[in-house]
Amino acid sequence: MKVIIVEDEFLAQQELSWLINTHSQMEIVGSFDDGLDVLKFLQHNKVDAIFLDINIPSLDGVLLAQNISQFAHKPFIVFITAWKEHAGGSL
Repeated sequence: MKVIIVEDEFLAQQELSWLINTHSQMEIVGSFDDGLDVLKFLQHNKVDAIFLDINIPSLDGVLLAQNISQFAHKPFIVFITAWKEHAGGSL
């Protein structure tokens, strides 16, 4: 399963990468800290899942997910956040 990580906090991105690499059979094919870069990547690459922070620069995670939902290939999206107030709002 090909996945990407979208997280603007470096340490959180590194921790999630470690967890995925250590405890799963997923292949990380990209890590991003900006929503617009993700859209550019997905125009030319297909992934099975996206670990997506809600609070990221340029295009927040919820708006990014809405944009991705318009693509022909729709990956699974797993929202991640450290902000308690965002935890239920993305559903």
